[in-house]
Amino acid sequence: NKNNQDLMHVSKRWVRRKHPVIALSAVFFVFLGSWMLIMSQLQFGTSVDPLSMMLEQENPTGRITTSTTTTVTAGITKTASQQQQLQLISPPRSLAAPLIRGGATYSIPLPLPKQKISVVLMNYSRPRMIRESSMMRTLLSHPNIDEVLLLHANPKTAFEFVHPKVQNIDAIEHNNEMGLSLRFYFCQLAKNEWVLHLDDDMEFTTEALNEMIIEFDRNTKRIVGKFGRDLSPGNSFNGYSSQNRHKSTEVVLTKLMVMERDICSSFFEYAHLVWNDVILHNGEGPLWNGEDIFMSLVANHVYGKPKDGSKFNNYAMDWLNVWQADDSLKDYDNGKYDISGGMTGIQFWNWKWWQTLLKRNRHYSYRGRLWQIARDRLKELGSKR
Repeated sequence: NKNNQDLMHVSKRWVRRKHPVIALSAVFFVFLGSWMLIMSQLQFGTSVDPLSMMLEQENPTGRITTSTTTTVTAGITKTASQQQQLQLISPPRSLAAPLIRGGATYSIPLPLPKQKISVVLMNYSRPRMIRESSMMRTLLSHPNIDEVLLLHANPKTAFEFVHPKVQNIDAIEHNNEMGLSLRFYFCQLAKNEWVLHLDDDMEFTTEALNEMIIEFDRNTKRIVGKFGRDLSPGNSFNGYSSQNRHKSTEVVLTKLMVMERDICSSFFEYAHLVWNDVILHNGEGPLWNGEDIFMSLVANHVYGKPKDGSKFNNYAMDWLNVWQADDSLKDYDNGKYDISGGMTGIQFWNWKWWQTLLKRNRHYSYRGRLWQIARDRLKELGSKR
């Protein structure tokens, strides 16, 4: 009995000492068993919705894969009628497959409109962006784009971009007279009724461009783009906010947007409302800074109130896959030639960073002031009709 008691005492000490090891081992074996059970279910007959798999399986070009006609359900053979149904709902290869924003997570194939598009692009201080980023490759390879008006506005950065779709335009003298409104002046000379405006530091996928074009085709009496802005009354920049808006928006930035060619003429028709006291004598930055704000407000004025009950006609697609080209393609730093300052990060110890911050704040305040004045005067003009 004494030997048995000694043995039980030693056993209890061993269990107390090894308790954590026993517990961890038990947990490990539970997870191992669960994993083996899940794998066995996947291997022997758990079905997968074939439509979801077909829609979610995309090839590297961004189009929906349509060549797979074999069974897609693990361990289950589909009938001939079911496989035929899959073939009928598979889109043809000629259709683009843009990502449509909504509850679904898969791509919905929609046809691109037949309308051809002209592009207006200004070259002033960042020629390497145009030559070396992916922007021009994406534009020139797109089937809807058959004209790029490349406006060379600076004699120090002018170059010739050789491509059948590109028209190199000497716009130096025009730039001296009209500044950033240059883009809307030459927009009037585009051969196509739809015109895409963008800045030289933008990059984007073909799918993003497809989706923006398709959205614009639904209603061309508005401006559609990636970056939307609304006034935020009460902030320290006269209401101007750099926060991106979602869908219905008052202003769309020229960083990337599409519009009708004819509305460009309206820009100059109403320019006198803000030209003398705001643009010419109290402007901030290059001449006609804030041209995108004024263009959007004019478009709202010309097109009238939206018929669908939205607050604004213009449309911001903030979910599009668009990004800014790498700063290494700039030939300067600290946002020296960037209109809005080109701030990156926080560098309290750097005097140039503080200069950039002040430049950005002045830029925002000016844009807010221009916005309020232009909106009020257009509204007053409309009330007199």
